Amino acid sequence: MIIEAKNNRQVCLRRLCSDDTDHLCNYLQGLGTVTKSRFGPHGFDKQSITDFYKESNEYLGYIGEDILSGNIVAYSVLKIGYLSHDSYRVQTYGLKLDHQTDCTFAPSVADLWQSYGVGNALFRYLLSDLQSKGIKRIILWGGVQSDNEKAISFYLKNGFKRLGSFEYNGWNDDMMLDIL
Repeated sequence: MIIEAKNNRQVCLRRLCSDDTDHLCNYLQGLGTVTKSRFGPHGFDKQSITDFYKESNEYLGYIGEDILSGNIVAYSVLKIGYLSHDSYRVQTYGLKLDHQTDCTFAPSVADLWQSYGVGNALFRYLLSDLQSKGIKRIILWGGVQSDNEKAISFYLKNGFKRLGSFEYNGWNDDMMLDIL
């Protein structure tokens, strides 16, 4: 799927494939320090990425690729099911978790591409893919740091609801989205 970003550049939205590993590694290495500190489903090196996707078919990657340069400008990871280390905390909000219909979500957008609509477009793209797989709920991967106002605004704008807060290396908010 091709979209036009607010910077008038065309971006291809698609699933990550095994040929993208080097480009993904370059994308992750190019993130700013703050963005890197807020994204952590896997390491930022080639071996970590390869191992992450090789060891399980529960993980799905989605990218936004700038057509002009061929560079990845946005990346999201989904885990079908939920993270075991998040499950107890999330269940304290009264949710009954289901490995078949829940998924866990971790998005990122390159620093120079933030606020151009690429993150929203990639989210809508992966949301339609999830619906076709029978996923009914998205839970944030490890929550979102409470001081990350830009990310919280993104989630709220896209229909996520706050579940509660927890302390882990600072305050974080658990958020989820019921897919209709």
